[in-house]
Amino acid sequence: MGSSKESILKTLLYSDIFDYPLSKEEIWKFLISKNKEDKQSFLKYLNLKNHVFDYKNNFYFIKGRIEIVKKRQEKEKYSLKKIKFAKKIIKKISLIPTVYFIGISGALAMKNSDKDDDIDLFVITAKNSIWTTRLILVIVLNFLRVYRKRNEENVSNKICLNMLVDESSLSFSKDRNDLYTAHEIAQILPIFNKNKTYEKLINSNIWITGFLPNAFSQKPVIPLISKISTINKTINCLLRIPIIEFLARSIQFRYMKKHITKETISNNFLAFHPFDYKQQVLNSYKKKIAKYVDSINTRGY
Repeated sequence: MGSSKESILKTLLYSDIFDYPLSKEEIWKFLISKNKEDKQSFLKYLNLKNHVFDYKNNFYFIKGRIEIVKKRQEKEKYSLKKIKFAKKIIKKISLIPTVYFIGISGALAMKNSDKDDDIDLFVITAKNSIWTTRLILVIVLNFLRVYRKRNEENVSNKICLNMLVDESSLSFSKDRNDLYTAHEIAQILPIFNKNKTYEKLINSNIWITGFLPNAFSQKPVIPLISKISTINKTINCLLRIPIIEFLARSIQFRYMKKHITKETISNNFLAFHPFDYKQQVLNSYKKKIAKYVDSINTRGY
């Protein structure tokens, strides 16, 4: 099986796990391949009639899965409203001086959210301020009545601080260098960016291109906040005083420790995942690959 053929198949199989058909541009952006591929060959194979995938309403999907086209279109309507709402909240919390970057992550970043879903945020903080920043974020979001609490049933449009990273620890550890994490980072929808922090995140995780070589070929258009007022600089320094960070960590960790399951908690990296979706997704992907690649090799493309 040719390189472009295999890459297109892998990309569609991965998105199929999420009931998510892809446009031509999305297949190219999230193309799963170890190496950069020729776009002409890619387009040639994409346009060939075959028994593996189908096309409708500008979306490609695995044959027999036509129902996910309508599902995506419905979810996109909900998602656009959620993104509009999220931007209003992000505008407010971005005023916290130690917040350097905020992006929408998870399903909503791909406009694939259900009506009742929450809103996942990926936040990058100033160095040595991750716990202080999180505490302030929780207080502000609670004040705005949009913070998602543990075991809360009605989570529609509630904000989940899914992942917080200290600016000094932007490079993801090797145990997270996998397709799932690569995709999660690549699909982040940047909303607020200060000091070119988003660019630093991408440059610190160049390993992603070993899974998704085209993921960052087009830079997203996001407002860059470069000028920081003297007042903000002063508050930033105050919030990064070691004793304040220590107290903020102690207060929050005392509450968290009895609930810790799959979460990752450290002095510069916080990831809150109630369920281990990564292994579940990667296992499902492997099964699909085994099934379809076998079929392709037997019947041809």
